[in-house]
Amino acid sequence: MSRDGEADAGAGGAYETLAGIWAEVLGAEVDREADFFLLGGHSLLATQMIVRIEARLGVRVPLRDVLRHPVLGDFAELVDGLRRAAGAAAVEA
Repeated sequence: MSRDGEADAGAGGAYETLAGIWAEVLGAEVDREADFFLLGGHSLLATQMIVRIEARLGVRVPLRDVLRHPVLGDFAELVDGLRRAAGAAAVEA
């Protein structure tokens, strides 16, 4: 949810799903500004998160992308981009 309480997922966005996964893995409430590592995340939890993302969203996120984009809002934008790229590749195939 955004700060004003409205859903941020919109039009196929991954934010809501990712926020749920982060909350599950970290055992904490998260928002768009949540930092995975400041909330106690580490490489083993990141690996668990990656597996859940692939299962729920159908996209594989490299661990390096978690390290480069530790803030949920930025990470959600990255995942949305990966999903669009995967969709475009499937259409071209």
